[in-house]
Amino acid sequence: MRKLRISYTIQKLISFFLYGFVFIICLINTAKAQPQLYFKPFIQHLTNPVEIRNSGDGTGRLFIIQQGGKIIIYKNGTLLPKPFIDFSNVLKKTIFQGIWSIAFSPGFKTDNTFFLLFTNKTGTKLMRYQVSKTNPDSVILSTASLLFSIPKKGTGGPHYGDMHFGKDGYLYVTLSDGSNPKKATNLGQDAKALSGKMLRLNVTDINSSPYYSIPKDNPFINRPGERGEIWNFGFRNAWRWSFDRQTGDLWIPDVGSDKWEEVNFRKPAESAASNFGFPCYEANDTFNTAGCSGRNKYVFPIFAYPHDSSFGGQTIIGGYVYRGAAYPSLKGYYICSDFGSGNLWKIKPNGSGGWAISLQKNIPAAIVGYGESEQGELFAVSLNGTIYKIEVTNKVTTTAFVQNIP
Repeated sequence: MRKLRISYTIQKLISFFLYGFVFIICLINTAKAQPQLYFKPFIQHLTNPVEIRNSGDGTGRLFIIQQGGKIIIYKNGTLLPKPFIDFSNVLKKTIFQGIWSIAFSPGFKTDNTFFLLFTNKTGTKLMRYQVSKTNPDSVILSTASLLFSIPKKGTGGPHYGDMHFGKDGYLYVTLSDGSNPKKATNLGQDAKALSGKMLRLNVTDINSSPYYSIPKDNPFINRPGERGEIWNFGFRNAWRWSFDRQTGDLWIPDVGSDKWEEVNFRKPAESAASNFGFPCYEANDTFNTAGCSGRNKYVFPIFAYPHDSSFGGQTIIGGYVYRGAAYPSLKGYYICSDFGSGNLWKIKPNGSGGWAISLQKNIPAAIVGYGESEQGELFAVSLNGTIYKIEVTNKVTTTAFVQNIP
């Protein structure tokens, strides 16, 4: 392993102290070799794509959400000419309206059921649909069932969301709290509201309104004045999160307000009823602590970065833990990046109970989401219109930046 000898003055170290816990970002003398990612153009000339998902049914299809309302299918090496679904006539072209996420039932191969999360002019909706048994590339619109509709509340901020099925078969859904960066809401801490939360819903074989039930082991079920759908809470905008397909661990980035971006982590056994702090805390920093509990009541991120274009950015975009077979050197790394700065981070346990986090700079612009193939290979989605396949180059590189968090 090549050793780097780099001399920096203490003034050039980037250090920030957060109430007794120190994060130190520094150029290191002995840099550990890291897999270097290459973003290979895979599908181009799309219109504002925001998500790519596989259907998990053995067909190898990839479903690409375009924010304006169309979902298109990549199948057998080509894009199908007919959209899977087209909502473009009911969604305005605004930054806060669009389809955000699609989730296919774990039994999609036989039950033909999937779910859509989108925001239109009236609010955020979770819908259930079925595809045709004779043509699985086509949706039967008459099967639409509304699970919930949340009116737009907040202070003029985003009403985004994301969703995945867990290993337990339940549907997990995150919803933004509507906070404008200059004026936060308190919805993330309000147990009567679904916004600013992660929900956990049983959506299997329920054919009457509201088309879901609350799992009996949800932490707030049957508690007066609290919504039983809530699994954990205290988010501003958990825009792109994921499960580790191997372990079931939760990786939840949360887009910050005016200073910090963060990545949160929970093992399955510790996930329920976790409070991630917003708006009491933004990452590890106090934000608006009026009426908040003691610091020990909150879960703090494993990684946070400031609104700085050199080593940080403005908007955290969460990815996945790589569990594919094509690139063994990447296995076990969690990938995330920043929408604006072109910075990407690879995060992995450091072997002593903490985390080793390395930076890769200058990835393609406007990455807004990531996705997995059925085999666990990774893709990145650029709002500029390109889907990239993530590969590992043969070039051996060393990290120019490392953050070790105990």
